[in-house]
Amino acid sequence: MDLLCDPVAPPMAMPKVSPTLSRHQMSMRILHTESSSGMGGQEYRVLEEAQGMEKRGHTVVVAAPHGSRLAALAEQRGLQVKTTTSGKRGWITLVPSYLWILKHCEIDVVNTHGSLDSWTASIAGRISSRRPIIVRTRHKSTPVSRTWRHRLLYGKLPHVVTTTGEAVRQGLMTRNRLSPSRVISIPTGVDLERFHPQPPDVSLRKSLGLGNQGPLVGAVTFLRPEKGMMVLIEAVGWLKKRFSTVECVIIGDGGEKPALLDRIRELGLEHCVHLVGFRQDVPALLAILDVVVIPSFEEGIPQSLTQALAMERPVVASAVGGVPEVVQDGVNGLLVPPRDPEILAEKIAGLLHDPIAATRMGKVGRQVVQERYSMEHMLTQTEMVYRRLMQSKSSVAVKSS
Repeated sequence: MDLLCDPVAPPMAMPKVSPTLSRHQMSMRILHTESSSGMGGQEYRVLEEAQGMEKRGHTVVVAAPHGSRLAALAEQRGLQVKTTTSGKRGWITLVPSYLWILKHCEIDVVNTHGSLDSWTASIAGRISSRRPIIVRTRHKSTPVSRTWRHRLLYGKLPHVVTTTGEAVRQGLMTRNRLSPSRVISIPTGVDLERFHPQPPDVSLRKSLGLGNQGPLVGAVTFLRPEKGMMVLIEAVGWLKKRFSTVECVIIGDGGEKPALLDRIRELGLEHCVHLVGFRQDVPALLAILDVVVIPSFEEGIPQSLTQALAMERPVVASAVGGVPEVVQDGVNGLLVPPRDPEILAEKIAGLLHDPIAATRMGKVGRQVVQERYSMEHMLTQTEMVYRRLMQSKSSVAVKSS
């Protein structure tokens, strides 16, 4: 199946990166695009990857909607940011905006992340005289529709599709018939210097209005239905029958917050389930949790999972998407079926009753992250994809001249 509109060799057939290239020749000018105004795992990956590539000597530009949290955080970290429009106006203004960025920032690689920006930035890349390499990163495990539009979006516009886990990659190959050579799994990496085992900060519990004695469970997530926070809240109702002092902290923000607050009130859990909103002190918050819960209905490989494991926290997670790639049930965490609050509560209770087993799983979890899910591993894999595509493009240009 022909997946490209121009001749660039597939990743599996690409030449190795030449060791004779100078540092200047090896550096790239990379554009990351995102059309979402929210701030979840997807946007955090954009931020961390952009900053990591800058530290490796590349020039990185982040294009995100005006007023978005991603744009603000990227500017705070000293990254070059180009703000864009969002919503329906995007179709009218984004293609020319991206064309301007490609030209004036002399972009070599475009890495798209959302739906709207993947369409518009990819089109801009294809018609630009710069002819940049186009990479589409697929973060979610939600099945991609099998329409001609999505075949164009995934099969024709980008030179390669990267995914955040092997399960997502397999779905694109089997359901959408993408060639295995053009879909590459690069799981999101964890900054092991930032996420490392640390003692809990008792004062943090106090500042959040939590009790000092009872067990504490929680989640770090963007508040939307597929993240399963309703299930976690209902599971806490079950846990209260066995642990009268148990409390739950849900860290993050999003459109589902009002519905979650209503459900908390309906179940009479106002004093033990706390929605603390968006926070940047995630490592400290993870450190005070006795169990980290990922009750999602769909996932790639959630960053909250690998971050928790990096900090040696015991986890209970839904066996969906790429989660079973990371968690071996009973070895470095516990797996549960999605949408079942009673089983979720039972597994959480098991870890609270057996802190020795919980500690053992946490230590194994950190080893897994160190070996397979570090930030450096993610950056190296991504850099290799970019460079191989760039070199293949150069080889084709030389042969055609």
